[in-house]
Amino acid sequence: MPTATLTLADRLEHHALRPDANGYILLGDGERETGSRSFAGLDLRARAIAAWLTRGGFAGRRVLLLLRDGLEFIDALMGCFYAGVIPVPAVVPRANRSPAALGAVAVDAEAAAVLTGRAEKAYLQPIMAESLPDVAWLCLDECDGDGRQWPGRRIDPDEIALLQYTSGSTGTPKGVMVTHANIMHNQAAIQHSMRLSHESLFVGWLPLFHDMGLIGNIMQPLYLGIPCVLMPAVAFLQKPLRWVRAISKYRATISGAPNFAYDLTVDKSTAEQRSALDLSCWKVAFNGSEPVRADTIERFSSAFACARFRRTSFYPCYGMAESTLFTTGVAQGTEPAIVPLDPSLVAEAGDERDAEIATAGTTLVGCGRPAPDTRIAIVDPVSRRVVPEGALGEIWTRGGSVAMGYYKKPMQTEETFRARLADGGEGPFLRTGDLGFMRDGQLFIAGRIKDVIIVRGRNHYPQDLEASAESSNPLLAKSAGVAVALEENRQTTIAIVHELTRTGWRDADHETVTADIREAIAAKHGLQVARVILIKPGTLPRTTSGKIRRSVCRAMIQSGAFDTEASPTVRKLVQTEAGRPQIVDRVG
Repeated sequence: MPTATLTLADRLEHHALRPDANGYILLGDGERETGSRSFAGLDLRARAIAAWLTRGGFAGRRVLLLLRDGLEFIDALMGCFYAGVIPVPAVVPRANRSPAALGAVAVDAEAAAVLTGRAEKAYLQPIMAESLPDVAWLCLDECDGDGRQWPGRRIDPDEIALLQYTSGSTGTPKGVMVTHANIMHNQAAIQHSMRLSHESLFVGWLPLFHDMGLIGNIMQPLYLGIPCVLMPAVAFLQKPLRWVRAISKYRATISGAPNFAYDLTVDKSTAEQRSALDLSCWKVAFNGSEPVRADTIERFSSAFACARFRRTSFYPCYGMAESTLFTTGVAQGTEPAIVPLDPSLVAEAGDERDAEIATAGTTLVGCGRPAPDTRIAIVDPVSRRVVPEGALGEIWTRGGSVAMGYYKKPMQTEETFRARLADGGEGPFLRTGDLGFMRDGQLFIAGRIKDVIIVRGRNHYPQDLEASAESSNPLLAKSAGVAVALEENRQTTIAIVHELTRTGWRDADHETVTADIREAIAAKHGLQVARVILIKPGTLPRTTSGKIRRSVCRAMIQSGAFDTEASPTVRKLVQTEAGRPQIVDRVG
């Protein structure tokens, strides 16, 4: 049967015919094996869950998948696929946090049920009963049927496989309708672009409810029929060294994370600890979901050179939930392309106005070429015409991985997923909302359109200002700052909010750190910073996927929620459910 006609459920049934085929190993605390699931065992458990859900009348309906990172999540996901239930993966709120965001997702998805664990059901059902009166609560622990009795069903590849909710970093969370065909197209793209084979082996800690952990760490091993070693995200965040130790121990060939995780692993490990590892097995160290930084590549490569990590293993990539996951990636085993973005580079496109967009000294990392059967166009977002090679524009993409649209949002679907070029009407394209350019066939990401800061007619990207601020003083935490524009007295001013390291919060002269930030921004960008707000480690507002919430930071500054003076205390800081960075829905 041609690959295009298969589904992930077909793949599982095929791999289950090999009873000894290794599937998933769970390191419950990030170090010790606490469970495993062969593909045959997963198939049998998924069939039991499918029969249980079918008896409950949930086939064809949306069910909120509210399970912690682990084997039960994978069981439930495949059980939903087998039964024709549409799973809606979601983050499990902490017991002391408001479940309002979860309730909003359940209402938007028109969920018929919540599928969860016994402990989660005990504390969530009572506090959500009023907001979700017609939603059934299903406890996975209560499903004890025999999977051998499940008769199976034919899955149409064009069926909606799941609703993947975006993190809401740029707006209201929306449910992306991902089909079985989208999943298979994206899995083929990942395998081809990363050169994976039946000899590959995964290690992953990314949260399973987000696309990078779900589509990448769960589905790609299942697609190929290869082993995957998993640990909960919290185990990595508590002790980042667990990640690279697992790669060394299990001889993983592929593993990855957002950019911040590489910085965190360097910061939280010693030279002695690194020297005890052997990372020569690591062929694909994918880096995505947030801006890929050249200094991170250099720091990590240098720090783990003693562990035989190769710089050419770094694999910058780009994508988003709306394109299932993966859109572009570099050639595996090559040096990452690093380009200084300056006015003369952009001016080569022949449009002097583009030179005003570029920020002198900015360094961008190439995120590779489009996946097979994927088209990338760089488009002027206003005229909808393709810009010349090397010029900045909005990234548009089309291909088999682009999802159907947003659930029950026809106007937003039309605007985002049905775009056509002004010249010739080619389309439909997915408008990503990201700015970038192509050079020598590679895609470079400059930032989000809505995040661009315009001061006196010049455009500045917040990522550039944030990088300059961070590098101004070693007591500023990595990947933990935000630059926003404020309108005051009919003028645009700049504010910087940045976490200090633990040592910095305890010992730093905050006035000195503030002065260093202002001096760096002035020297590199010619901008005066009106406000600098230094905050505690781990308190920068983020989405559940770890994305910085610039709009929330801006609102907090304007409302006075932050302490606007550089001092060791913050009067009031609104916490988010994420707490610490976890993962993203946008790769690159």
